[in-house]
Amino acid sequence: RNAGYRHVVLLGMGGSSLCAEVLRAVYGVRAGWPELHVLDTTDEHTINNAARRMVPERTWIVVASKSGGTVEVASLEQFFWARVSEALGRDAGSRFIAVTDPGTALQKLASTRGYRESFINPADIGGRFSALSLFGLVPAALLGAPARDLLSAGTVMAQGCQQENHAN
Repeated sequence: RNAGYRHVVLLGMGGSSLCAEVLRAVYGVRAGWPELHVLDTTDEHTINNAARRMVPERTWIVVASKSGGTVEVASLEQFFWARVSEALGRDAGSRFIAVTDPGTALQKLASTRGYRESFINPADIGGRFSALSLFGLVPAALLGAPARDLLSAGTVMAQGCQQENHAN
């Protein structure tokens, strides 16, 4: 935020992007924080519009794939890698962040390309249940959503689900 980033483009499909989409809808754009754009699509028009609006010097690209090999996400990564590389050359990797499971092709790609950061999610969390994992928490942190409040609410709900009564 202090470095002046204005946009976060999250590339993901299904469970890897769903929580980010909900967070964007709920929290919107907070003053002083980057705007989140979720690309959970293969629609050429949508992708090209996102690329045209992007200012590589002020944009984070988050590549989110649990398996690390989702074809759609890999294709989006290649597309945006080419755009950012054209603009920034060897510094392109500093604008990319990976969120994936351990040992995936995405983790290896991120290392090879010099991504700014790779967040390695616990492998035992299913994609549909990943909102309170790194797939939800990384985007939450980047857009300034209250990640600690989300985790606290999750803890309360988990405790409530352990009860044997009518409230469960």
